[in-house]
Amino acid sequence: MKKQTQRVNLNLEVDTLEVIDAFAKLNGRTRTHVIESFIKPALPALRELLSMPDKLTAMSDAQRLLALSKLDTLEQKTTNIARAIPQHVKGVTDNTPV
Repeated sequence: MKKQTQRVNLNLEVDTLEVIDAFAKLNGRTRTHVIESFIKPALPALRELLSMPDKLTAMSDAQRLLALSKLDTLEQKTTNIARAIPQHVKGVTDNTPV
């Protein structure tokens, strides 16, 4: 059974859309497929983040500060990883041995 979908309008910068469209064309996929393929892996983490206000409210002040500190560290790590992807991709098609 196919999951229910809903059409949304999305404003993206032209250069972002050009990259998405080029990637979709390269892979024989649709723009929607490409966008979904980047979003879907993040859904479990997003759901967990959405449940956090209730969990944080139930914590003591010390537990809450520790949890928020861990979230800040997690944000920094994931941002750094995402920013490093171009560096890791560079040279993949070079003929230099790994």
